[in-house]
Amino acid sequence: MGLLALAPGVWLYPQGERAPIAQTRPGVRAEPLFLPCVPSEAFGDGSHPTTRLCAGAVDLHCRLKIPAAFLDVGTGTGVLARIARARGVSFVAATDLDPEALRATRANTRLDERTDGGQGIHLAPLAAINDGPPDQWGSRFELIAANILEGPLRFLAPALGAALRPGGTLFLSGFTPLQIPGLRTAFESQGLRLTSQAQLDGWVLLSLIK
Repeated sequence: MGLLALAPGVWLYPQGERAPIAQTRPGVRAEPLFLPCVPSEAFGDGSHPTTRLCAGAVDLHCRLKIPAAFLDVGTGTGVLARIARARGVSFVAATDLDPEALRATRANTRLDERTDGGQGIHLAPLAAINDGPPDQWGSRFELIAANILEGPLRFLAPALGAALRPGGTLFLSGFTPLQIPGLRTAFESQGLRLTSQAQLDGWVLLSLIK
């Protein structure tokens, strides 16, 4: 993997290579993000459309208004948690059932800490990286992203709804347009309302608010 454009203003590059020099423009609020990545078989290397959909949504949301707390469910390589952390979110947590994903996320967040000085990013400690349920911290998250398959999303709907604060935003991805009706039913029964949706290469991102 060389330099990979993940979202507008967010790039991934391999561990060990020199970080690109960020080019900033006067009046532009957000610094470009260049995130180094360790080699990993975990999902979330930036090549899948759902990762790009979620990365763009999380980055834009955090640039418009920094949430107090962000949760990345099915974190994979941890890229969404890393974006939120780099954009100034003070409480960031990541969960995944795959031990390789947790290893990659821990390794990647350590890389961020070592490269912070070159990018001018103020990083808060990652609150947790574990395999626990989304609502293990209670109802505290203003922003949650869950990029996993339809079946696990429907199963986790009650826990995801419980983890989200009133007025909070939930990004869902990992499914196709045909799966939207069932997911809407599952999450609307938890008190969430669909506000927008996006598609990329046959995959969907839903944005819901509690």
